[in-house]
Amino acid sequence: MKSRYIKRRKKFHYIIISVTIIVCLLGTFFTSLAILDSSRDLLIANAVNELNTKMDYIKNGIVTCPNNSYNEYVALINENVDKGNTYFQLTYDNDMTITTDNVLTVHYNDINGGILDMGTENYIRFDVLKNLLSDNEYKEICGYLNTPTDNDGNYYILICKKFYESEKYGYVPCQLEVVKTNKVNDWYVQDEVVKTYSFDLSKYDYLTIEELEATPFENDEMHRNIIDKDFFLGKDKPKYSQKNVEQILKDNALSYIDIYESPAVVNDGIFKCYLLSSDYYYNKENRLISDLDDSDYVYKVVQGSYLIVSLKEIDLLNDCLWKFITVFAVAFTIMAVVITVEIFSWKDFKRRTAQEETRLEMTNAIAHNLKTPLFVIGGFAENLKNEEDTEKKLHNIEIIQQQTEEMDILIHRMLDLSRFDSPALKLNCEVFDFKPFIEKILENYYVHTEHEIIFIYNSKAKIKADPAMLKTVLENLIDNAEKYSDYGSDITINVSDDVLSISNQCSSFDRENLSKLWQPYFRATKGDNKSGSGIGLSIVKSALEMHGFKYKAEFENGIITFKFRFTSLD
Repeated sequence: MKSRYIKRRKKFHYIIISVTIIVCLLGTFFTSLAILDSSRDLLIANAVNELNTKMDYIKNGIVTCPNNSYNEYVALINENVDKGNTYFQLTYDNDMTITTDNVLTVHYNDINGGILDMGTENYIRFDVLKNLLSDNEYKEICGYLNTPTDNDGNYYILICKKFYESEKYGYVPCQLEVVKTNKVNDWYVQDEVVKTYSFDLSKYDYLTIEELEATPFENDEMHRNIIDKDFFLGKDKPKYSQKNVEQILKDNALSYIDIYESPAVVNDGIFKCYLLSSDYYYNKENRLISDLDDSDYVYKVVQGSYLIVSLKEIDLLNDCLWKFITVFAVAFTIMAVVITVEIFSWKDFKRRTAQEETRLEMTNAIAHNLKTPLFVIGGFAENLKNEEDTEKKLHNIEIIQQQTEEMDILIHRMLDLSRFDSPALKLNCEVFDFKPFIEKILENYYVHTEHEIIFIYNSKAKIKADPAMLKTVLENLIDNAEKYSDYGSDITINVSDDVLSISNQCSSFDRENLSKLWQPYFRATKGDNKSGSGIGLSIVKSALEMHGFKYKAEFENGIITFKFRFTSLD
């Protein structure tokens, strides 16, 4: 009956744990799907807004200056674009296509004319910069730019000191400077020039003869024509090209017309998708334009068609990662808490069940141990009442006294065992010589024992323990050895270094009972000549554990040995 109840209780705990795990996993799965779906909608909406804003900016630049040069269109397309996940493409007059490239859009100043071209954009190409510099020069500049800001707030920047304008390559530097500056410095003239790099552009094909003959532009004393650090370090390289976009459109059976009517979202796995959009702009207007000799101005019709294509990569995992981690952490915490509670509940149940079984065994053992002497006392008391012979009365009185003493010993040991289980019990440790302590205890046994006790002491250390409690330990171990030793055999007490062992021969002992010896009221061997309470070794166990002494029992070749390692002081 009890076994079935324990199995049902165990099954109940398993069911709770299993249901908790399943619910947490399902909850995590569906919550993750909801997070993924909501994040996807939000990111797509933000991406649509970002692409439309940029395309409106490009169209505004076209409307403002429909006669922009190629360089200005390149600068317009590449300005303020995260090229790691965004792509723009401008096709005009059906033959010229400009895409996001590894270029830096700049608004540079000239020492002679302020902001160049009245504030219009131009650009610097990374491949041009890299080609002008040797590998050592490039590494040297990278070293300067990667140097952390010092304690005075000084840091390094790269200045495009002098440069030409190329119709094909934008701004081409002919002199670069590494300068040390500070947030306190407002003007370029306040900065410290650390290193200058000059280039002979006549050795390269970036400029035409006419462009090379022009006077180079130069950084003025107030403003800084800065080359962006991340751009120079190669971190602004575009991830997507026109070929990539055309392949994505082809794989999803889309055309520029399809994404013009409505932005398209195409998936690339579970956690990545692309937003594709396009816009078309046709411009036609009368403009006052000078003729060839610049003597007269006439109105002419200026017209052009422009197709703008854009792509935005949306990385859902990057956006949702910490949300997923939070969901999984919460689910794991819930599972861990429930499992921990169930484990402790199961252990508490087993402990209470074991306590109940122990209590039942103790009750039975106490009843059994007290029943015999009470029965004997009752019988001899009855005889004593009816007996007239003085000698027999004395014998009956002697038996009653003997049984009373055994009951007294049993009750005292039960009280000792109960005392060790009390949290109020404290150790009163002292440091003393162990050898004379043991010898004094053995004096009481040498007189009446029928076994020879051999005492071997090979230690010079003193012991640190509670003397009264240790005396109880040794007396119980010696009593146990005396009761269960074979007739005529010896009892050996050996102290070597920090270990005390008590051995005796007990041929009737069953090795299977070795682990049960420390249980209360367990008796491995029963017989008329082996009376006892069955709680002596339980008292030993409790006392040694209070001291923190390690202990064990061994049985080899018919000899049983109890030993423990004590705390010693040299």
